[in-house]
Amino acid sequence: MSNLLPEIKALGTIWWIEIFSEISDKDKQVVYDDLLVFISEFENKYSRFRQDSLITKLNDTRKIENPDHITIDLLQTGINLYKQTEGLFNILIGEILENRGYDANYSFLPKEANLIIPNPTEELSISQNLITLSKGRIDLGGFGKGYLIDLIVKRLKDNFNLEYFLINGGGDIYATSDNGKPIEIYLEHPIEKDTFIGTTTLFNQGFAASSPHKRKWKAGDKIFSHIVNTKEEPISIDGTFVKADTVAKADAFATVSLITTPEKIINFANKYNFSVAFIKSNDTSLFYNKNW
Repeated sequence: MSNLLPEIKALGTIWWIEIFSEISDKDKQVVYDDLLVFISEFENKYSRFRQDSLITKLNDTRKIENPDHITIDLLQTGINLYKQTEGLFNILIGEILENRGYDANYSFLPKEANLIIPNPTEELSISQNLITLSKGRIDLGGFGKGYLIDLIVKRLKDNFNLEYFLINGGGDIYATSDNGKPIEIYLEHPIEKDTFIGTTTLFNQGFAASSPHKRKWKAGDKIFSHIVNTKEEPISIDGTFVKADTVAKADAFATVSLITTPEKIINFANKYNFSVAFIKSNDTSLFYNKNW
């Protein structure tokens, strides 16, 4: 049995939530209403595209007083990912993206600037009473949606006693199971629209995919992307697919896998216990690690 909730538009994408347990129409509406508010509140607090969000406040005023535990954990997770990825994943890329034109107005009009990405372990200070930001501007796009999905997973289990479901937030996915059966999903080709290059199954796992081709724009004779190559290594990957125990981890490492070597991708996967598949540039084969 499958119960698909009405779609939700948030964080620049469409959300689908499917429940595989028996649930009445009344209870399904209660779940939908709750998640609609929960997702909206998260977006209002943590999107850099909103002028009244906490992230915009931190970027502009350089401090947040008396932060709640989710804000603390969210930003600390960003710092931890920076350390785990040896600096490849960096939440202080907001200014770079804004200068490329990926700003609150979606102007896509780049500005000439030679910016250095700050180190969040040095410039972002987090305590129970105060968060301060010395340099840079925060962007949580690299893992924020995945983090939110993980919160929703916990919410569905704890608040509604739901066991079997799938959450799809614009391609970032978490699936428990379909009454004990793994759930099969399709892997979309990163360049060829509406083309699938394979399938994989999820069983109490998160999933994310990333590609430098998905969100790009042209200004003058230059092409810009939402992917910030923090180490300025040549990008040789057209698309990545990651499965992990959390969607936040899958989200972050799907992005990181685009801006490093295939060898380092596999090393990260083995070290941090996730599965990865990727397509190299000019190659139609799907490469993956042994756990895929």
